[in-house]
Amino acid sequence: MKHLTRKNLLLALFTILSLLCVFLLSYNPNETTPLIKIGNLQLPENVRGGIISGINSLLYILLVFTDYKKGFKIAFSLMLISFGNLILGMIFSHSLVSLPGLMTHIVSIITLITIYTFYKKLSESNLTDYITGQHNRRSYVSEINEKIDTKQSFTVACIELEYFKHINDLYGIQTADFILQKTAEKIKTILNRKDKLFRITGSTFAILFEPGESPEERLKSIISPETITVPSSITASKTETNCTVTLGAGIVYSHPPYNSKQTASYVLSLAETALATTRNMEETKICIYNEDMENTEAKNREAEFLIKKALKNNLFFLVYQPQYSTTEKKLRGFETLVRCRNPDCSIVTPNVFIPIAEKSNLIMQIDNLVLKSAMKEFKPLLENSDLPLTISINISAKNIGSPDFIPRLKKIINETQFPIENLELEITEYSFADNTETAISNIKELKNIGIHIALDDFGTGYTSIKQLMTMPVNILKIDKSLIDELDKNQTMRDMIDSVIYMGHLMNCEVISEGVEKDEQVDFLTEHKCDFIQGFVWGKPISFEEAKQLVKQEDF
Repeated sequence: MKHLTRKNLLLALFTILSLLCVFLLSYNPNETTPLIKIGNLQLPENVRGGIISGINSLLYILLVFTDYKKGFKIAFSLMLISFGNLILGMIFSHSLVSLPGLMTHIVSIITLITIYTFYKKLSESNLTDYITGQHNRRSYVSEINEKIDTKQSFTVACIELEYFKHINDLYGIQTADFILQKTAEKIKTILNRKDKLFRITGSTFAILFEPGESPEERLKSIISPETITVPSSITASKTETNCTVTLGAGIVYSHPPYNSKQTASYVLSLAETALATTRNMEETKICIYNEDMENTEAKNREAEFLIKKALKNNLFFLVYQPQYSTTEKKLRGFETLVRCRNPDCSIVTPNVFIPIAEKSNLIMQIDNLVLKSAMKEFKPLLENSDLPLTISINISAKNIGSPDFIPRLKKIINETQFPIENLELEITEYSFADNTETAISNIKELKNIGIHIALDDFGTGYTSIKQLMTMPVNILKIDKSLIDELDKNQTMRDMIDSVIYMGHLMNCEVISEGVEKDEQVDFLTEHKCDFIQGFVWGKPISFEEAKQLVKQEDF
C-alpha cells in the first residue's frame, strides 16, 4: 500500500490515457465517415489524428511534471512508439498526410527533453551543497528513507569538524568555507564508488557506506589532526594562515526490520549521539553507537531542559564556602558555588547540570547569573566590613576563551559597583585546551584591571610548566583528588609539596581545597600551604550564614 502514493496514481492514470491515445492514432477507420456528427456539425475523420496528437502531447508533459525521472522514461518510450507508427504509416501508404503529426511529435520530443533537463538541473541544485559541491541534507534524507523503505541494511557515519565556530569567528567566513571544502576533499579520499558524502549543516558531514561495510579503519586515516594552509588570497588579513583541523566520527549500523520511528533524521540523531561521545576522547575520535548511549542522551536532554527551566524561573541559588589562612585560621573570603533547586524544592547537585551546561552556551548564562548575584549580595557586606575579603567566582572555560567575555564582565561590574580588588575569578586548566590565545589574552587583561586570578583544579589538567610560568595567576588551588590521596602514599605527599613550592616560586599563593581531616591540615601547615578550604573548617553555607560569619570575624 505504501507505493499507492498520489504521484504513482497520477503516473498510472496519465500512462493509461497516453496508451489509449497511441492506440487511437494507430487505428484507421473509413476516412469518409465523420468521427462525430451533431446535426449539421461534423468533425471529419481526417482531423482526428491532430486532436489526439495534441491531447497525447499534453499527457506526455503532465507525465514529466508528475515525476521528471519515471515520467520522462514513460513519455519518451510511448512517444517513440507513436513516432514509429507514423513513420511506418507514411512509408506503407506512400502519403505525406501524416507529416503535420510527425512535426508535432518532433516538437513534443524537444519539449520533453527541455523540461527534463530543466528539472534535472533544478533537482541537482536542490540536492547539492553549494560550498562543498557534495550532496546536502535533503539528498541524505531521500537516500536513507529509500534504504529504509526498501528494507536494506546500511551504515552511516556522522563526521564533525571540531572547533569550526572558533575558526569562523577568528578567521572569517571565506577561510571557514575553504576549510569545509578541503575537509570534504579529505573525506572523499576514503570513499568507494557507491559510498556517498553529504554535508548536513555547518561543520557536520555524513557518509552513507555500502551495505556490509565496516568503515572504522578507513575513518581512522582521516580523523587524525591535520594542518590546512589557507592561501593569502582567501584570508581576510591577506596573509597565509595555518588552521589545525580535527575530526570526530559517530557510526551507526542499521539493519531491518524497521519500525515507524526509524527515519533518516532518527538515524542521523543516533550517529550524532555517538559523535557527541567522541568529544571527550583524547585520541582516536571514533565511536560506534549502542543503545546505552541513547539512554545517556535522554538524561542529557532532561538535564538541559532542567537548566533552561531553572534559568527562566530563578531556580539557581548560591552558597558560599569559606576559605581560611592555614596558620591563623583567619577568614580569607568565600568561594561562590552554584546550586539548583527543583520546583519540588529538592536540590540538584552540580555534577548533574554543570557538565551538560558546559557542552552548550548555557554555561555562559549560568556564569553571568552567578557573577551578578554574588557581586550584588556581597557589595553591601564588603562596604560594612573592615575585612579584606575575597569573593572567588568560578568562570567556565567557554567564557574565559570567549572574545566578548571582558566587555560582559565589565558591564556587570559597572552595574553592581563591585570593588575589583575584592574579586577573584577561578579558572581551570582546561581553559587552555581550546582558544588558548584568547584565554591567555583575557586573563592578562583581567590582571591588568586589578582582578585576582586563581588556577583551579591544579594538577589534573593540561597546563605545562612552561605555560604555567607565563600565566598571570595570583593563586594556585590544589585539587581535592590530590588531597584525598595525601595520607595514602608518600609519592602524593611529595607531589603536593612540589606544587606548593612551585606556586611560591612563581610568587603565587597556594590554597588546598577539599581538606576534610585534621591530619591533612597538619601536613599542609607544615609545608607552608597558605590557605585551606574544605569541610574540616567550613561547609558551603547560605549568604545569611556567611554574613554572620563575617560579623563574628569583625568582632
